[in-house]
Amino acid sequence: MKLSNTKLIFAAGSIFILSGALNVASASRKNTFENGNIGSGVPGSPEMLNYAAAWTPLNQSAPKVQARAQFNENKYGMFIHWGLYSQLGGIWKGEKMEEGGKGPNISEWIMRKKAIPRDDYATLTDTFNPEGFDADEWVAIAKAAGMRYMVITSKHHDGFALFDSEVDDFNAVDATPFGRDIIRELEEACKRGGIAFGVYYSHALDWRDGGDAGMKDYRKPGQRDNTGFLNDFDPSPTSFDDYINNKALPQVSELVANYELTEIWLDTPLYISPAHSFQFYTTIYGADPSTLVNERIGNGFGDIGTPGDNVIPDAAIEGTWEGIATTNNSWGYKSYDDDWKSPEETLYWLLENVSKGGNFLLNVGPDGNGVIPAQSVENLLAVGQWLKVNGDAIYGSEAWSLTHEGPTKIAMTGTEARDKMGAKLAATAEDFWFTTKDDKLYVSAIVRPEGRTISIKALKDMPVSKIRVLGQGDKVKWTQTEDALEITLPKLKGDGMGYSLELSM
Repeated sequence: MKLSNTKLIFAAGSIFILSGALNVASASRKNTFENGNIGSGVPGSPEMLNYAAAWTPLNQSAPKVQARAQFNENKYGMFIHWGLYSQLGGIWKGEKMEEGGKGPNISEWIMRKKAIPRDDYATLTDTFNPEGFDADEWVAIAKAAGMRYMVITSKHHDGFALFDSEVDDFNAVDATPFGRDIIRELEEACKRGGIAFGVYYSHALDWRDGGDAGMKDYRKPGQRDNTGFLNDFDPSPTSFDDYINNKALPQVSELVANYELTEIWLDTPLYISPAHSFQFYTTIYGADPSTLVNERIGNGFGDIGTPGDNVIPDAAIEGTWEGIATTNNSWGYKSYDDDWKSPEETLYWLLENVSKGGNFLLNVGPDGNGVIPAQSVENLLAVGQWLKVNGDAIYGSEAWSLTHEGPTKIAMTGTEARDKMGAKLAATAEDFWFTTKDDKLYVSAIVRPEGRTISIKALKDMPVSKIRVLGQGDKVKWTQTEDALEITLPKLKGDGMGYSLELSM
């Protein structure tokens, strides 16, 4: 059952509605950066309409359509934030992220939060020698967790690259004793492991080399003042245009030319100009039309939408998008953050995003030695065990007419919301999530009932011809009443969490 015939494509604060003619409208959804996360283009202006007319045939080309189909099939991926900041673990000169400073408390922002001068921060390259890093091990963890793609920070806001760059020697190969191309090693490990590979690249914000996200040159009157995101403590004299032309765009060109990428995750466009955003899109498209670009390219020129950092959308959304979340409360490694999402909470996030039509990209933050924290790995593997049995309800699925039935709902509106709210999962046996694929309807649960009988109100009028428990061959009995579909489950195997049902109509 499709949601509608109109296709909504999330695109950096705007939604492109493709149902014959192209229209551009402001999105009502909130995101981490509010109205500063869309770029400086004015929706509906002649400039934007001209760009949209040029962008649309690229976005709707056969390679993009095929890539989006594969992206949807993969459904669940591993996000990795790793860099120089990982060595610090959220502590600078004895002070934790939360102790003074300006900016978010997530540990990869430590250069901004603690106002670390550029030369002082650069000394972290002297000690970057993560001997515990093993690309094949990371891929093995992702596979065992049921993840089918991987995206890693090739360069974050600190300007340090994890790949061999001819453009700038502030990278893992040229500037550190480690001397290895981390992106190359992960690319090759993903090929061996059968995992799709993509990279994150902070294209507009760069505290080392002048990437101020267009704040000084392109911010329009009335747009939010995001100076708390910028390097105003030791700014580079380089202009934003020079940074784009001499570092960001050339490095993205290196990435798409030198590595096989299924996805490029750009970030923090804020006030980037439409001309810059479009140039990034066409550069990536020219190298490989099948490489998908996320919405944070800016100005509506993306292929993949994102509801926001650690945001669960309120309702189903059509189009190609992925929810993103952390395994604890920080993206980069924070040595004192042990508030890990349990397997049940992780499964909740997966079901919430997938039932609403999206993918789920779940972040891990390896430590400075290149090791993914053991507790996060343990929790990921538990969800992987669930997916081994119930993966048919997830991979390649779409949203049904209803996403969820039951009393449990956690309002997640941003990366620090979970920590501040102290939100903990308390799912019940009456909570069900719905997905559909081909001619099947899937019902997934996190909690098993105490007895054998469950009641699903949303299915009281559905013409059910067969029900099976995924991973089991036992017969399932059911009856339909005026109020619900009453299902008598067989004895569920194992002692794991939850289960999924497959319904044929």
